[in-house]
Amino acid sequence: MSSSIMPPNIVIDANVAIRAILPIEGKSEALDRLVSWHRSHSKIFAPELLIAETVSVIRRGIFDRWITEEEGQVAVEDLYRLGVEIVPSDAGICQAALAWAGRLGQSKAYDGFYLAVAERQGAELWSADEKLANRAKQLNLSWIRWIYET
Repeated sequence: MSSSIMPPNIVIDANVAIRAILPIEGKSEALDRLVSWHRSHSKIFAPELLIAETVSVIRRGIFDRWITEEEGQVAVEDLYRLGVEIVPSDAGICQAALAWAGRLGQSKAYDGFYLAVAERQGAELWSADEKLANRAKQLNLSWIRWIYET
């Protein structure tokens, strides 16, 4: 019986999704990572929070007029084409999100949801949030990665 190496599970945060679907700085890096993960057959996960956060940024882009209403509609469609499996929140995820927010020293639990899902899925968390990546390094959380690292 031969042993095979399973591709890693990946969790992305809204910052990665936003860069992948909107015409903003970092688009090519986010798309390159997503294509690479799909080619290696990695499973890509995110908490359901990703949808609300991403659609809110799309709406902000429409409101601020740096994208059109039509571009916003396409961006929502593109969001669902990223191939991300959405993990619904349950009491365990919410409790873990609270605990992670505490460990990170944050007043809000948003980032904690991504960490909670990554922990549950045994996955690396990839973020375009440099502040989160730096905080993770301070806590020796090597499974939290910044999308722009080499």
